[in-house]
Amino acid sequence: MPDSSPDTPFRPPPRGPLARRRRRLARRWLSAGLVAAAGGVAVASLAPPAPSRVPVLVATRDLPTGAVLSASDVRTAQREGGTVPDGVLVPATAHGAVLAAPVRRGEVLTDARTTTGPLLAGQPAGTVAAAVEVDDPGLRESLAPGVRLDVLARTQDPVSGAATGAERIATGVVVLRVPTGREQSGLLGAAPDAGPGSVLVAVDPATAARLAAAAGRTVVTVRS
Repeated sequence: MPDSSPDTPFRPPPRGPLARRRRRLARRWLSAGLVAAAGGVAVASLAPPAPSRVPVLVATRDLPTGAVLSASDVRTAQREGGTVPDGVLVPATAHGAVLAAPVRRGEVLTDARTTTGPLLAGQPAGTVAAAVEVDDPGLRESLAPGVRLDVLARTQDPVSGAATGAERIATGVVVLRVPTGREQSGLLGAAPDAGPGSVLVAVDPATAARLAAAAGRTVVTVRS
């Protein structure tokens, strides 16, 4: 142990060039540490808060149009609040819902994907829904939301009534919904087994007027 008696002579710190260099280095390291600590505090105070996450329902597997959602078809996932679309489904509205369009595994489920969702969701402003008759039952059964159709109207001689050909009155219109028999009766005013079925398509008002004028004379073709 060092002798701490009063007789111990006081030794001043070394004052040579090496000692002064060491003191300067120590002061510099101390200053650098204080600056780094202050910078860390500033960054922490200015950093934005972590984005909030909200629960959503996503598909557990690829699902086709017409699928009836069950508990095994969906799971809860967390998504950043700013990335969640409008109209997300909740368990009460998801279970038993019928898909109006295909859904990929992991896709967030919204009301626009179901047959009970908004009919014109995502369509341009001013778009209206119009009914188009589809005579061929096989063709009608193959249609689904998202399919594009051309609509032709049969023409005839105004005097004899003989068929003279057809004119295209709508090009590339999008199928919105293929109503079931019950929907045909309530929405389109026809019994399920009365004449040709109809599908609902998205068109502009002028095209809707042409489709209405050609009712009973239309033929549809499917675009690739």
